[in-house]
Amino acid sequence: MTLKEKLRKKFTNYSIESPVVAAFLGDSVTHGCFEVLVKPTGSLECVYDQEAVYSNLFRKKFNAAFPGCPLGVINAGISGGSAAEGLARTDRDVIRFSPDLAVVCFGLNDVLRCSVENYVESLTGIFRKLKENDILPVFMTPNMFCTTPRATPVKELYGTSEECAEVQNSGKFDAFLKCAVEEALREDVTVCDCYSDWKTIAEHGTDVTYLLSNFINHPTRQMHDLFASRLFDTIVLGR
Repeated sequence: MTLKEKLRKKFTNYSIESPVVAAFLGDSVTHGCFEVLVKPTGSLECVYDQEAVYSNLFRKKFNAAFPGCPLGVINAGISGGSAAEGLARTDRDVIRFSPDLAVVCFGLNDVLRCSVENYVESLTGIFRKLKENDILPVFMTPNMFCTTPRATPVKELYGTSEECAEVQNSGKFDAFLKCAVEEALREDVTVCDCYSDWKTIAEHGTDVTYLLSNFINHPTRQMHDLFASRLFDTIVLGR
């Protein structure tokens, strides 16, 4: 059953049809991680904001359009997660809840840790598991990394900042995500290409480093709305 069919049935008979539920499987951005702070002990701590995370913003947009059919949201994002780790926990964190659709967003950690072949293979495994369980998969491409290294005020993250900027500026991340999008399309999976939106913004002259709350890889609260808006256009409006 498509999302459109589910909505129509729900509006026809509220008491019989189950709630519409969307799961979000991803890494720290999906988890709702924003700034990174240094604690007095010297250890690093992430700031989480579930009100500002894109899944919640998408929920609000959905509910504004369909006030009689509130959306249930499962946030299955885990900071530091990769597609391979997402595949390993798809049953536990997504499938057992039987959502209607699942938005899958990985890539930020994968491009730093693994081969493109491993990344694409893991994504394909997630997509197929979801489809086998009648869950609509949506592949959402992530945001860009920083383009200016060492912009972060956290000196302990200078090395990470430099690595991310190199991956972004060299074109490696572009090629990585191009392969993932092509595989998603081969698997007949809906693609929500937010990365292309970030690239367009950068091409207009904005240094995207300053659209990242930690100046490395976590979008600002305002930029989470880009994800939510693009998801709404892709999933609900079919654009």
